[in-house]
Amino acid sequence: MGSVPDGGTDCASSILSADAQQPHPHSPVSAAILATIFGYASNKFDDTAHRLAAGTPKFLSVIDQFVAAGEPVEMCLPAFPFKSANKVYKVLGILPDKAEELALDRLNTMCVRIGEIYARGAKLLIISDGLVYNATCDADLLCIPDRDTWAYGEALRTMAAEKGFRHIAFSRLQDLVKFPLPKGQLNEISYVANATNFRRCLLNKYGDDNIDIDHEIATNTDTRLTYCGYKRFLESDLKYIFPRGKGRTSNGYKRDVKFLAKEMLVRGYAFAGAVKHAFPKHLRLSIHQSTGEHKISMSLLNTKTGFTTPWHCSVALMADGEWMSAPMGDFQEDPRMEVVEVDGRPSYFREKEL
Repeated sequence: MGSVPDGGTDCASSILSADAQQPHPHSPVSAAILATIFGYASNKFDDTAHRLAAGTPKFLSVIDQFVAAGEPVEMCLPAFPFKSANKVYKVLGILPDKAEELALDRLNTMCVRIGEIYARGAKLLIISDGLVYNATCDADLLCIPDRDTWAYGEALRTMAAEKGFRHIAFSRLQDLVKFPLPKGQLNEISYVANATNFRRCLLNKYGDDNIDIDHEIATNTDTRLTYCGYKRFLESDLKYIFPRGKGRTSNGYKRDVKFLAKEMLVRGYAFAGAVKHAFPKHLRLSIHQSTGEHKISMSLLNTKTGFTTPWHCSVALMADGEWMSAPMGDFQEDPRMEVVEVDGRPSYFREKEL
C-alpha cells in the first residue's frame, strides 16, 4: 500500500489509445496524464474499464485546457472530513494517523508522477466536507463535534507540511461560501463559533428545498451509488452510538440510517454545487463510487481490501513490508498484531516477527 498505484494502468492506456483514434484527438501529453491518474483510480469492480472509459473524453478536455495554457493540472477532491464516529471498532482516535499519511503520500506521488511527463506538473486541492454534515458543536448527522473536525483538519495540514507533500493544498467550507470573519482570522474558536454560519450560507446559496431526493436516487446512478455507500458506512459508524436494543430494533435502525443517508445527499448536492462554482476548471476527483462520467473515483489506499478511505479504517504493516487496511478491531483481535505509537499516539499496527 502507500504510494504504489493500484494497477489499472494497462487498462487505462488501452482506453485512452482508443479515444485518441476519435475524430478530434486530444494531446498525447493529456492522455499520458490521465493514464497516470487512472492508475490511482478505484479498480475493484468488474466494470472498471467501462467506468474509466465513460468520462475519458470529458477528462481529457479538462486536462487539455491546462496543457494548452502551459499551467499545472489542477484537481480537486472533496475528502478527509474527520475520523469515523466509531472509535470502538473502526479507527484509533480523532486525529490523522498512518492511514492518512499513506493516503496523502499516494496522492502527492500521483502528482509527482504527472510532473515526470508534464513539466508544469499537477496540484491537488483537498476540500474537507466535514462541516457539511454537522449542525452544532455537539454534532449532528454523523455525531462528530465541530471541534473534532477542526482538530483533524489542522493535524492533516501539519502532517502534509512535515512530510513534504508539497503538491497538496487544502480548502475548507468557509473558503467556498466566503463568509466574512472578524479581522479575517480563522482559528479553533472562530471556526467552531461560525461553523453553523458556514453551513447556513452553503445551504442558503446552493441548497434546493424542493429537491426530491427519492427521485434522484431512483433516476440518477451516481446519486444511487453514493446513497448506497452512505448507508453502508453509516450502519457501522453509528452502531455503538445508537445501539440496537430496547426501543430500537434492527429494522428501525436501518430505517433511520436510510433517513440520515438521504439527509447527507441533500447537503451533498449543495456542497457539490459550491465546489463546482468555486473550482469550475478543476479536474473533479471523488472517493465515492460513480459511473465515471463526471468524476474520477479514486482509491486513497492501495490495498487488497475494500477499506480505501483512511478515516474509516486503520492500517497495518505486514511482515513482508506490505500495508493492509481494515477496521481497528480486526487488527486488535489478531494476536500477530501490535500497536505502534507515533508522537505518543497510536498510529498503526505492525505484524510481529515470529
